[in-house]
Amino acid sequence: MKNNFEKDGIVLLNKVKGVSSFGAINHLKRIVGARKVGHTGTLDPMAEGVIMVLINNATKFSDDLMKRDKEYYVEMELGYETDSYDLEGTIVKEFTGKIEIDDEKIKEVINSFLGKIEQIPPMYSAIKIDGKKLYDLARKGIELERKPRKVEVKKLREIKILRNEKIKISFFVEVSSGTYIRSLVRDIGEKLGVFATMTRLVRTKIDQFVIEDAVTIDELEQKFLKFDKNKEKELEKLEKLENLGYFAEIEYVLEYLGINVSDEKYKKLKNGMTVLTSHKKFENISKKFGTKIVVLAGQKYKVYVRDRRTQERVFRGVVKVVRVTEDRIYLKRDKYFL
Repeated sequence: MKNNFEKDGIVLLNKVKGVSSFGAINHLKRIVGARKVGHTGTLDPMAEGVIMVLINNATKFSDDLMKRDKEYYVEMELGYETDSYDLEGTIVKEFTGKIEIDDEKIKEVINSFLGKIEQIPPMYSAIKIDGKKLYDLARKGIELERKPRKVEVKKLREIKILRNEKIKISFFVEVSSGTYIRSLVRDIGEKLGVFATMTRLVRTKIDQFVIEDAVTIDELEQKFLKFDKNKEKELEKLEKLENLGYFAEIEYVLEYLGINVSDEKYKKLKNGMTVLTSHKKFENISKKFGTKIVVLAGQKYKVYVRDRRTQERVFRGVVKVVRVTEDRIYLKRDKYFL
């Protein structure tokens, strides 16, 4: 399909196991005909679940959106540890005795990781040290010392323990951006004293975006294949992408508060000029939300202009507060502006 999808926004992709994130994202790009695509965090090939695919100029918000919390469904086994901390790796540590830990102790140890913690990322990761990706070094048998990273385990729920030949554990966990679930599983095993390996990982949520609203590549392809067979117009195909709930425009993804500006100030902002506004504009936002908005340099806001014909607010981009004085607030267009 030629590049003909011009809107900026996201598609929630449900990646299946065994497919690389980049392969799935580029496949989606070809299906919908986007000019360019990006993401807010990939998944390993063995992992499944939600990837937020950024379409066209929404790629400019990759760094901002990547910082959002994520939830995962995790399955793990006790008794051994691999070099990659998951089933893709080779077993390097094994507990040879009988594992005699009751369910309450297991749950106690898992719950002990709630809150702010430090974790060492796995060697099999995309982190770079001296310009080299760790997983490239790991494949050559090289292991480097990694500095601990501060992350946060925000919620743990539905911890289940199944005892057969091996002890299998599953749970849902909500974490801050940058948390490695494989490392969390490894650390749980170490604290239990019997080793552990992650056997399944499903990303179920990114911020408020849930897996139930995501679409697989096969589902999306089948929808577009039906459109082709019915010889529908390209415009109708693109409308279907939105109407089926697979696409959200960038305005609704960004969590910044919104402010109205005049046509005159909008044109100045668009031309790269700094625009002055009063504190009163932000006091009106405070009244709307019933809480005082403290305006600080560095904050970002969505900008709206009133359509003269319909009188509706029209989203025009994002501005950044560059300076705050006692009587004025200085605004400048950010990286996304229409």
